[in-house]
Amino acid sequence: MSGDAVSAVGELEDLEVVDECMKVLRELFKEQEVPDPLNYFVTHWNKDVWSQMSYSFVKTGGSGEAYDILAEDVQGKVFFAGEATNRHFPQTVTGAYLSGVREASKMAAV
Repeated sequence: MSGDAVSAVGELEDLEVVDECMKVLRELFKEQEVPDPLNYFVTHWNKDVWSQMSYSFVKTGGSGEAYDILAEDVQGKVFFAGEATNRHFPQTVTGAYLSGVREASKMAAV
């Protein structure tokens, strides 16, 4: 969730957040049956005192090189994943997931 949706669900209970998400999914996929989730986990990271719902971004005039630098492993022993390490899909769950796949592949090759 981002933008206005964050403040709209910020004070809701976990089940209420899930219900709101399911309404959106069912509206997007009207032609299909969207089942209720088997399980869920709501992070509330917008309330985290350390991150305060932060995510990576490239400043105006920036090259995005920082994403590549953050993705560099340390001597083939310490690996980094997360949306801030994916230049092509920053600020997204997709970027976080793909970076995890990338790093898992590196580890498997060691």
